[in-house]
Amino acid sequence: MNKTPLVCLFSLLLTACSDDINSEAGADFNDGNKEPTVTTDFNRNALLTDIADQVIVPTIQSLVDQANVQTLAVDAYCEATKNSESDAAEKASTAKQEWRNTMNIWQQVEIMQLGPLLDNDSSLRNKMYSWPIVNHCTVDQDVGHFELGIFAGRDYDITTRTDTRRGLDALEYLLYNDNLAHSCSKDSLAPDNWDQRPAQERVEARCSYASEVALDVENSAKELLTAWQGDSGFAQSLKNAADSNKFDDEQDAINRITDAMFYIDSVTKDAKLAAPIGLSSNSCGNASCVEDIESRLSQHAIENIKYNLIGLQKLFIANDESNNGFDDFLTAVDAETLAQTMKQDIQSAIDAANAFNLDFEQAVVNQPEQVQNLHQAVKVVTDNLKSVFITYLALELPITSAGDAD
Repeated sequence: MNKTPLVCLFSLLLTACSDDINSEAGADFNDGNKEPTVTTDFNRNALLTDIADQVIVPTIQSLVDQANVQTLAVDAYCEATKNSESDAAEKASTAKQEWRNTMNIWQQVEIMQLGPLLDNDSSLRNKMYSWPIVNHCTVDQDVGHFELGIFAGRDYDITTRTDTRRGLDALEYLLYNDNLAHSCSKDSLAPDNWDQRPAQERVEARCSYASEVALDVENSAKELLTAWQGDSGFAQSLKNAADSNKFDDEQDAINRITDAMFYIDSVTKDAKLAAPIGLSSNSCGNASCVEDIESRLSQHAIENIKYNLIGLQKLFIANDESNNGFDDFLTAVDAETLAQTMKQDIQSAIDAANAFNLDFEQAVVNQPEQVQNLHQAVKVVTDNLKSVFITYLALELPITSAGDAD
């Protein structure tokens, strides 16, 4: 699959990719030549503490817990398949549902990419979920390697394998792809004689590898949680930003959080909604492009978008109105109307995702206006996010959005 334009778009989280999504920042926005300032008695440390303790760490803990449930469900399904149990189909359905439940939490974590998820070129993030870089052939190859228990003369070890062979996107392929033929461009790239093997053997081989992938996802989630927790965890650095060597000061730490929030602009709005209907660069030359739909096999694209928005909502209000969130920060700088507007707009976008009652792929092909409507609802949020929100709080736009006009 040629994913170059979409991968380029996704990389806007870190670097600009093309001129066609560039514009100018607002007239009142910091020009980069002077340090932005905002005068307020608002307790920035309280915001950082509540976002760490009430939003990010609990969400990652939920991911760990759910990933364990997913592992158990996949194991039960594979055991039933191997033994030809009568409830194998039911257990397969349960495993798929637990994948969906795990993905729903992961899509919230996607909005919280700072610290450990960005370290080492986002290596931890990518091994848990490599989209938009997806390669089903490599998954089939590792089904064969895992079955043999050996690769390159050594015991097979999934932790040494490349990102597209593992993670939630690989697990989606293993659970939702009913076509037992390999996905490689030629037989020589696939496991030996794969398409000639009995169907039951191939089902069992894929399922066994699915168990390994699910366990790897769980272990990666635990690694992420460990990186955030404890006296030396990233949560402590965030809560003690003024004295941490990871940040210049509390304002810098807050800016890292808002950088993460811009996923909703560069990825949710542009890559997940605009690209499939040709409103931004995609793999099909700006025509409608079902190949660029996220979670296409599971038909989970709309849920992914909804839970991105829910993740943004949690960050914005610090998970609860009683906590110190960005809505309170805005109120402290005399922008209470904007705070209320943004809360309403985020909820409206979530409601629009909930109301989307079409299969996303069918909508892309036959009713793109439905996708455009949801895109517009998200755009209302991001327009304020990258203009007045940033200006009022004297924050800096990430490189990815400093020139985004759409």
